[in-house]
Amino acid sequence: MPAGTAPRTDRLSLESPANTDTLTAGLTVAMCGRKLEGTAGRDYRKGQRMNKKDRWMGFRVLLCLLICIPLSASAGELGDRFQDYQKALESDDRGRIVEAAEAVYRVAEKLPEANKNFAAAALNYGKALIATNDWRRAGVYLKKSLASYEKIYGERSTQSIDVLLELARARAGDVGHSQRWRYRRYIGDALEIAAEREGEDSALHSIVSLEAGKIALDSAADPRAKEYLQDAYTAFSGPWKNSQLNHFYSAFYLGKYYLARNRYDEAEPMLLEALDLAEVKGSKASPLELTTRAFLVEVYEEMEQPEKSIAQCRAIGKARPFDMNREPEPIFSRRLEYPRMALDSHREGYAVARFTISDTGFAEDIEILDTEGSSGFGRAAIKYLEQARYAPRYVGGEPVGTPDRKMKFQFNMAE
Repeated sequence: MPAGTAPRTDRLSLESPANTDTLTAGLTVAMCGRKLEGTAGRDYRKGQRMNKKDRWMGFRVLLCLLICIPLSASAGELGDRFQDYQKALESDDRGRIVEAAEAVYRVAEKLPEANKNFAAAALNYGKALIATNDWRRAGVYLKKSLASYEKIYGERSTQSIDVLLELARARAGDVGHSQRWRYRRYIGDALEIAAEREGEDSALHSIVSLEAGKIALDSAADPRAKEYLQDAYTAFSGPWKNSQLNHFYSAFYLGKYYLARNRYDEAEPMLLEALDLAEVKGSKASPLELTTRAFLVEVYEEMEQPEKSIAQCRAIGKARPFDMNREPEPIFSRRLEYPRMALDSHREGYAVARFTISDTGFAEDIEILDTEGSSGFGRAAIKYLEQARYAPRYVGGEPVGTPDRKMKFQFNMAE
C-alpha cells in the first residue's frame, strides 16, 4: 500500500525495487552469523549461493571458529542457543533473530573476554541490531567484539576487518549521530589492515573496498562511495574477474551509485554488465537478475526510452508468477505526492483505485473507487499510477492485460 506522508519528499528508495535482502554478499556469513566454537550447525545464506572460489574469497576474512571448547554445561547451553539462532536466521524474522542473538550473547558473556565464542557472539548480536536499525546499541556490542578479537589475535588482524566494517555500517546508519561521518575511520582501518596483510592488489583488499562502497552508498549516501566501488570494480573486472559474484556486485553497485546521482548514461552500461553476469541462459531467473532488471526499468524511464523499459518489465513478468490475490506492487514508481491543499489543512485519508495492468506493464483504465479526507487524494493516486510500471501477467508464454487490479493509497501526516 503506497503511503503519502508529509513533509517527506525523498525519491523512490534505491534500496530495492525487487528485494535487496538477496544482495547481501561479500563479507557476511549466515546472514549475520559467525560460527561458534564447538557448536553444531550449518552456514545459512538467503538468496544466491556462491561457487566454491567465490565462497572461499568471501570467507577469507571470516575465519570460521572451529576449535573445541570443554564439554561443560555452559558449552552445551551455548550450542543450544546457537542452534536456536541459526533457526531464527532461516525464519527471516528480524525480531526473532535479535532475540536469539541476544540469548547466545548472554551465555557467551560469561566466558573470558579473550574468547573466540564471546567475540563471535558479540559480533552476531551487533549485526542483528543493525538489521533492526538499532545503530547505537549495535555499536556497543560491536566494540566489545573488536576488543575481544584484538586480545585474541592482536591489533590490526584480519579477524578485525568484519567487525570494523560493521562498526562503519552502524555509525553511517545513525543519522542523528553528531559524528556520523566518522564511519570512514572504520573503513579506513579495514582497508589499511587488508593492504598490510595481503597487499592493495589482493582479493581481500578488493572485497573490503566493495563492502566499503556498499556501506557508503546504502547507509551513508556518501559520494565517496564511488571511490571504493571503482576500486572494487577495477579489481573484479580485471585481475580477480574469476570471482563472478563479486564482479556482479561491483558492477551493480557502481550502476546503483550512478543512478542515485541521476547519471543514467553511466548507470546503464554498469547495470547491463551486472545483468549479463547474473543471467544464466536456460535457468530460472535469480533474484539478482530480477533486481538488476528492476533498476534498469528506472534507468530507462528516466532516459525516456519506454521500449527498453517495457522489455525489462516483460522479462520480470515472464520470470515471476503473477499473484492475482495480492495488491500489485510496481517495479518502478515516482513518489506519491501529498496534495498541497490537504497538507496545508492537515487532512489525512486515503484513496482506492481500480485499474488494468496492460501487457506492457502500464496502468490503464484508472478509476477512483473511494476517497476519504480529500478529493485531491484521488487525483494524486491517478498521477502515481500513470507514472508507475508493473510486471505484466503471462499466459501461455505471452504477456496479457490484467483488469480489475486494486490499490489503496494512504495519506498520513508525518509525525
